[in-house]
Amino acid sequence: MDDPLNTDEVKIWKMFLRAHAALMRTLGAEIQNAHGISLRWLDVLVQLSLADRKRMTHSRLNERLLVDGAGGGVTRLIDRMAKEGLVVRRASRKDRRTSYIVLTKIGEDALAAATPDTLADVQEHFLRHLRKEEMSTIRGFLSRILGEDAKTGEA
Repeated sequence: MDDPLNTDEVKIWKMFLRAHAALMRTLGAEIQNAHGISLRWLDVLVQLSLADRKRMTHSRLNERLLVDGAGGGVTRLIDRMAKEGLVVRRASRKDRRTSYIVLTKIGEDALAAATPDTLADVQEHFLRHLRKEEMSTIRGFLSRILGEDAKTGEA
């Protein structure tokens, strides 16, 4: 009888997981060493920089984050980032139950400083392994997983 954990499909799945974990460790270590912030902090800064008025509610930010956090939820993450001056919390003027996480000038500066190195690290550890002729295949594959249009990258 065949071993269901030793099929080509399962081997590819495990390779994908190992590659993702290795990339996250490497990119995380490089951003931490170069700029003193975690990859998750960088993710928060990026998401806020892309948001309307550079702010989001806790729940929206939690939905948008790409880097999973081993150190707890968004509230503690934002507490630590606020302590460093990268973000602030602001109450909504319209709804007292709602508060926003807002990117500060210090946060913008930290993101601006880290972006060139981060993009270079992504190029070095990920993109340089991707051949031009593979791009549309991988884009299509990932788009199907995400339920997105392969051309626009949107659901």
